[in-house]
Amino acid sequence: MKIPSCPAFPFTDSSMSYLMHDPITGDVIIVAPGRRYRPQTTVLRKKHDPFSPNNLKTQRVLDTYGKGLHRITVIKNLYPVFHHNRSVEGRQEILVEGTRVEPFSTFSVSRIHEVLDVMEDRCRIFRKDPQLKFMVVFKNEGKDAGGSQPHPHSQIFGLPFVPDRIRFMARARRALQKRSRMSAHALALCEATKARIIYADRNVIAFADPVSRFSYGVRIVPRRSVDNLTKTTKHERLSLAAALHVLFPLIRERKVPFNFYFHDAFGQTDECFEIRFAPRINIWGGFELDAGVVVNPVPAECAAAEYLAAR
Repeated sequence: MKIPSCPAFPFTDSSMSYLMHDPITGDVIIVAPGRRYRPQTTVLRKKHDPFSPNNLKTQRVLDTYGKGLHRITVIKNLYPVFHHNRSVEGRQEILVEGTRVEPFSTFSVSRIHEVLDVMEDRCRIFRKDPQLKFMVVFKNEGKDAGGSQPHPHSQIFGLPFVPDRIRFMARARRALQKRSRMSAHALALCEATKARIIYADRNVIAFADPVSRFSYGVRIVPRRSVDNLTKTTKHERLSLAAALHVLFPLIRERKVPFNFYFHDAFGQTDECFEIRFAPRINIWGGFELDAGVVVNPVPAECAAAEYLAAR
């Protein structure tokens, strides 16, 4: 992967982001000095809420969906990682999910469905951008999951390159498909054994991930093989919403921060679309950080049983 070299110091623009690539590990980082100054608070105080209706008037609104308290507003980030015609090209949007400060984990199935529908529409727009080759859609809820604001919101990052990790995963996936003579979708569903299933309907299966890097990690996979979110139907997105909703009683009970995320490499048409749900309970120590081998103390079957018991 070709990564632009670090710009010469001193910077002419102290907020400019740039990419750095470790040729040994393959890691890519984005150094984004401008994000040092973004507000960092999870305290529920309206006067500090940058996503309140009044404060949204001062930001660049790209689109709105729905009306009233549940209106979803799409905005550009005031503290962006990406800059047009700079060292780090890309696209970044925030989806502000409603006008009130309330945890996403308290949303109803219908509200989660509305958010997924908006994500699907924004994904279509990102896929039409000729500059982009890869995107990630994600939610951070809670400080330990990277959430800097209490107001419910999701984000979409689009990149003009496919990260090495995703390329490596694609090569490994294709090699496994060749050996097993199974599709990526079939391989994913093979992991959904009876003892790991948390939710299932005619459209999706949600199951505790036996090789998750995070305790209580869950994979939500459509029963039908689809490459990305834009290929799903409205009924399938409703089922995805129901599957996410089933996970939240345990999350609320234990007050656990979490992420969920999915990606789309535009040139890889053989991907298996799925939502990864990652509670942020276990904290990685030096062993995990150096060896890259994660210790997960909760077997998938135990995680599934606890999710089911909390419903």
